[in-house]
Amino acid sequence: MALVLPQFPVGSVLMPFMPLALRVFEPRYLKLMGDLVGSDNPVFGVPLHPQRVAAGEQPERLTIGTVAKVEDFGMTDEHLGITATGTKRFVITKWLEADPYPRAEVAYLPDLVWDDKFDSQRMTLELEVRGLLTRASKYGEMMWEPDTEISEEPVAAIWQLAAMLPVPPQEQHTMLESEELETLIETALAICAGGNRFLDGLDAGESPQRTD
Repeated sequence: MALVLPQFPVGSVLMPFMPLALRVFEPRYLKLMGDLVGSDNPVFGVPLHPQRVAAGEQPERLTIGTVAKVEDFGMTDEHLGITATGTKRFVITKWLEADPYPRAEVAYLPDLVWDDKFDSQRMTLELEVRGLLTRASKYGEMMWEPDTEISEEPVAAIWQLAAMLPVPPQEQHTMLESEELETLIETALAICAGGNRFLDGLDAGESPQRTD
């Protein structure tokens, strides 16, 4: 029997082990959250919903997403607020009718597996991400501070470091697609290298264009 999961497409990527805060005001998503309030397992899928769409076209909803588990509901006069945490990744195998809200048949993707041989790469990645955030913060406000705390569990820490990188959603989505932990680490390190080259140009007074 296919696993059906309600979906809440957004314009950013939710990584496993990362927090998610949403303000919900559309009727269909209020209905979704209302159905989750009394659930023993209040979860929904968060696929990337690209923001740039040509006039008259339906937004593409990319097929890889992350399950969000609701931690808390809160209500104001204007909207419902929720806080959730990213858990497992999934692939959408079939979109269903979006009535009363978007739903899809999904299959869970395997969790990435830790090996102690990645320990030095994990430490390097942490130094690179924190260093990049420190440099980039000179040019604008970052979503994540360079000293943001991360998990002591290594796989969770790597996902969190990848999520902290100040890159467009499509690059975040590429990391989310990683089939092996080594691939995720290498992709994140490559993004760090590209970001540092970009900042080198800014530091030199140039106006470089990101090509990676």
